[in-house]
Amino acid sequence: MKKILLPFVLSTLLMGETVMAQTIEMVIGERAFTVELIEHEAARSFADRLPMTLTFENFGSTERIAYLKQPLTIGSAPTATDPKLGDLAYYIPWGNICVFVKDFRHSEDLVPMGKMSSEATEALKQSGNQPVTFRAIKK
Repeated sequence: MKKILLPFVLSTLLMGETVMAQTIEMVIGERAFTVELIEHEAARSFADRLPMTLTFENFGSTERIAYLKQPLTIGSAPTATDPKLGDLAYYIPWGNICVFVKDFRHSEDLVPMGKMSSEATEALKQSGNQPVTFRAIKK
């Protein structure tokens, strides 16, 4: 299995495609949305802390942010990205999770963490001060 999977992962990385590793849920009120996490140490560090409830705030008109109690372990995760609508990321200097509600320019110290649907992004954008819970999906 490892011999088959390794060439796929390497070719995907070399072609610039993102390898999604885990699906989690974001819950706002009574609605649950899936979030696809990227395969790297920072995303695993986030997933290992679930369930987690955060309160997001607007940061300009481009993103919604929420602060973590402890920084994530970054490991060899990429530390720069060109965020797009629906991207979940981690901003290293401030230790916050952010979701982009608009495309943004290339940013250093920003770890890409995952992707959510436009429906999930819009729900988070409209959530105000409502608590947002991230949790593992029950199998």
